[in-house]
Amino acid sequence: MVLSSELYTVLGKVIVIGGPTASGKSQLASKIAHETNGIILNGDSLQIYSNIEILTDQPTPEEQKTIPHRLYGFLDPSENFHVGKWLELVTHEIDTALQNQLTPIVVGGTGLYLKALMEGISYCPPIDPSIRKELEKRREVLHEELQEKDPFLAKKLKPNDHQRIMRALEVFYGTGKPLSYWQKQKPPPSPYTFEKICLSLNPEETNKRIASRIDKMFIRGVIEEAKQALEVNPSETALKAIGLRELQGYFQNQCTFEEAKELMVIHTRQYAKRQRTWFRHQF
Repeated sequence: MVLSSELYTVLGKVIVIGGPTASGKSQLASKIAHETNGIILNGDSLQIYSNIEILTDQPTPEEQKTIPHRLYGFLDPSENFHVGKWLELVTHEIDTALQNQLTPIVVGGTGLYLKALMEGISYCPPIDPSIRKELEKRREVLHEELQEKDPFLAKKLKPNDHQRIMRALEVFYGTGKPLSYWQKQKPPPSPYTFEKICLSLNPEETNKRIASRIDKMFIRGVIEEAKQALEVNPSETALKAIGLRELQGYFQNQCTFEEAKELMVIHTRQYAKRQRTWFRHQF
């Protein structure tokens, strides 16, 4: 792919770079940012968390000094997060960038986030946080509760999908209407013009990059980072960071170090394959 600054200097455009893990998204974003006076905005659901910077392969402090980065490592791992909140934050950052004549470059592998930005999501009123706290107390029976309150959505969700079940019920109790009702509301069109770029490497090259990345994680100190992250009771969202559960098994003597590392490689490859499929059909 040949980059030309002429392609990316149209004021008011938002550049969106998506693709599987280890496909070179961050490097491309940096190159475009250098060419266009750009600012890089995180579009990855796990890179929002602090204290797991190595596990989630966030830009280093040195990289963030060279080019402005936003929405990286700002949330405690114990906190849950959802796409609606990210959309609110990234929209603010995009508007600020455009007002200051900077090129906003949204980069990430979380397809749901990128799709929400470009296509919008259905409106749902703000929910009182105390509702979720009450639901947490009886989380083991929440799927049965959802079957009563929103049977349409309950059929779609597995009983162990606690995060989505919790979200569905907090919306029901907070608005008096099921989440499926709000999801059917047509979102307003986006006010932005997008330049979409999707990166994808062949599986063999992707696997090589994944193995190399994980090797570098251990050199950078991922074991200590994972220990500290697990001590603060990470949220279900944060626990999706590949490496946390695998290394937790190692810490608890359920597997050897080599087995934990191999699991990280295998699970990252599987994740990259799912991402390739999603971006091929949706982006």
